Amino acid sequence: MRKLWVLAALCAAQFMAIVNISVVNVALPAIQKDLDTSLAGLQWVLNAFTICISALTLAGGSLGDRFGRKRVFVTGLAAFIVGTVVCAVSVNLGMLITGRLIQGIAAALLLPGSLSILAQTFTDPAERVRRIGIWAAVSAVGLVIGPVVGGVLIQAFGWPSLFWLCVPLGVTALIATLVFVPESANPEHAAIDPLGQILAMLSLGSLSFGLIRLGDKGWDDTVALIVTGTALVLFVVFIVVELRTRTPMLPVRLFADRSFAAMNFASASLGFGPYTMYAFLALYLQQERDFSALSAGLAFVPMSIATAIVAPLAGRWVGASGPVPAMLAGYGSSAVGLAGVALFDAHTSWFLMGPVFVLIGVGMGLSMTPTTNGAVDAVPRERSGIASATINTTRQTGLAIGIALLGAMVSAQDNFLTGLRLVAAVTALVSLIAVVYILAGRVATRPRTPAEATASAS
Repeated sequence: MRKLWVLAALCAAQFMAIVNISVVNVALPAIQKDLDTSLAGLQWVLNAFTICISALTLAGGSLGDRFGRKRVFVTGLAAFIVGTVVCAVSVNLGMLITGRLIQGIAAALLLPGSLSILAQTFTDPAERVRRIGIWAAVSAVGLVIGPVVGGVLIQAFGWPSLFWLCVPLGVTALIATLVFVPESANPEHAAIDPLGQILAMLSLGSLSFGLIRLGDKGWDDTVALIVTGTALVLFVVFIVVELRTRTPMLPVRLFADRSFAAMNFASASLGFGPYTMYAFLALYLQQERDFSALSAGLAFVPMSIATAIVAPLAGRWVGASGPVPAMLAGYGSSAVGLAGVALFDAHTSWFLMGPVFVLIGVGMGLSMTPTTNGAVDAVPRERSGIASATINTTRQTGLAIGIALLGAMVSAQDNFLTGLRLVAAVTALVSLIAVVYILAGRVATRPRTPAEATASAS
């Protein structure tokens, strides 16, 4: 029974985080109107969270290994609740961005710890698979109902209610974690890289600032160009430091393996394309089509349901045929769906929007499992944890860059619809490049033996 309470606590925390993430996109138009901000301001509402989780997720897992998984998880959960309250009481854009920064840092501690504690609690492989299935299903449910519940709350009580909704759930999860979750740690496997963390944050933060400012102030803005150039220099320094560090946060040398590199490019394209497009579609529905927040939330339900249905099927497909067929179908579906968005106008019927949304949802559902499994299969078994964390980091990094770069491209156009069509075409092209990369034979067509993986990673 104690194990079931552990599962319940972890699922509650995961559900809180996923719902909080999924509802923000639907709330963007209401936030823009209430706080009187521009598209650049909305980009920071999204990227304040994304930059932190991109740069710190790898560290979150290592901190749990070193100082105790329960301790770090509880710290992340408590901080997430604090950040959520700050968001809920925000009276200006700066305060909301601060709350989102706190949430992002907290999520980097919370999300890696959730799955790690689950693995430590359920040691029997068969039972662990079942419990992870429940944990994943809760995440899928959060993605599906988040936009709908968000739409109802926005119309009835305003956008701050989205954040207040998560507070009691977070407090319940915190109490259950303190009471039922046992402590565990493996400090001998923990790799802490503070210089790498700082450089990653500075590089990604500077790049986002520069790109967002370019869209807001113009592509000839001197400050934006200098900051963007500085970000690229910091990224090069980051790579050099990681290559020379004995325990790097990002295992750069693993990218010498062609399959591992291809999987991470595909993962980044997933964040850059379908994940980023979610925010722009929310703005399109409410600003260009005059959908209410509830109607916009309902419009995303087919996409979320498609993702939830095909994601488990992708796992079976990978087990039977390897990652390539599922990846081709997934990234191909994303490319077609994103290209369909480029056809949207102010009067597009649901007969086009519906299938496009479903295609994007199918693409996301089919892509995640084979991409993650392919990355893990590409490295020695003892490095599977860092491979999984890296693939999540590259996806979040793609999302952060997508929000900044594509938002800047939209801002540079005469109107939102023109910008939407442009970024839809760009993201479709990136997804298509991922398909070509896979077809070119850069991805292993079967799980490799430990000897093969070790040879390619050495």
